[in-house]
Amino acid sequence: MLRRVVVRFVTVVCPPPARADDTIREFDQFLAALRPAARRALRAMLVAVDQGARLYPRARGRRFARLDDGTADAYLRALLARSGLVQRLKSVVVMCYYELPEAKREIGYEPGPYIAEVSRRRLERYGDELR
Repeated sequence: MLRRVVVRFVTVVCPPPARADDTIREFDQFLAALRPAARRALRAMLVAVDQGARLYPRARGRRFARLDDGTADAYLRALLARSGLVQRLKSVVVMCYYELPEAKREIGYEPGPYIAEVSRRRLERYGDELR
């Protein structure tokens, strides 16, 4: 059940085309790195988001995982406007998406050359102190 919720969450909050399987794998790795209490809290929040959709008028009693794209987006926007916790959950999922090599390539994130340039400048400026 939780996988369907995470898939739906990913497809709503991540830019298209969301690589749901890869993002979920990254999210699972993130969860595995957390302490058990934090892991349970995130899972409980996902369940609350999923079941809470039943109370959203446009959902007509359906769970978040079963909403169409427009209704799911509207529901999540309504939640994000009111809940800092849901904003944090969204941030975690989006962070997992942008950890994917494909997503990094799409946005042109290549820190290697920048790091090399900064390292070179620091060695020029502070080389004597470092040695």
